Amino acid sequence: MSSIDQKTERPRWGFLVFVISYTAVLKVLPFILYRFGMDVESNFAIYPWAFSPIFAVCLFGGAMYQRKGNALWIPLIAIFAGDLGIWAVTGKFEWAFYPAQVVVYSAFILCAVMGFMLRKKRSVGKIAGAGIASCVTFFLITNFASWVGSVTYPQTIAGLIQCYEMGLPFLRNSLIGTAIFGGILFSPACILQTSPAETKTELLPATSV
Repeated sequence: MSSIDQKTERPRWGFLVFVISYTAVLKVLPFILYRFGMDVESNFAIYPWAFSPIFAVCLFGGAMYQRKGNALWIPLIAIFAGDLGIWAVTGKFEWAFYPAQVVVYSAFILCAVMGFMLRKKRSVGKIAGAGIASCVTFFLITNFASWVGSVTYPQTIAGLIQCYEMGLPFLRNSLIGTAIFGGILFSPACILQTSPAETKTELLPATSV
């Protein structure tokens, strides 16, 4: 890869706003469709639940942002904005903010930390491996949290296995989304958006974080 791919950079504010907004909109989109009468509730034939750029956003930030703190708060802001949007669209606070949400947010932070392993050396294989690892790790953690104390699944090994089986379509879509959005974010065009503006052209403002 080129030298710019092998170092951390400072993301430009315009790029950050776009990434956060796009991630939040995709999180709210199924609830908007639901509000307009589409039968999207857990219906994978109508809407690809868990198809999201969030895992790619976590890994990209962990790999590319010069300040590690940015890699942690940027995806959390996107997720939180999406949750606020869900509350605003549905009027149901419990759909946006629920007891296991701390676990969900923590799992996303862990995914961003996985991106730190890509800071010194990146390749297609390493990025793909990190993408799979982040999706699977999130799947294992959050489904376990959903199972603990659940009234839907028996509190037995069989109940836990059933919970994981029900979550497999979500895992599939998250893997597909991560492959697509990871390919976009780790492309040369997006990597340039994390570079200080003054190193690319004097016509662009040098605002970066």
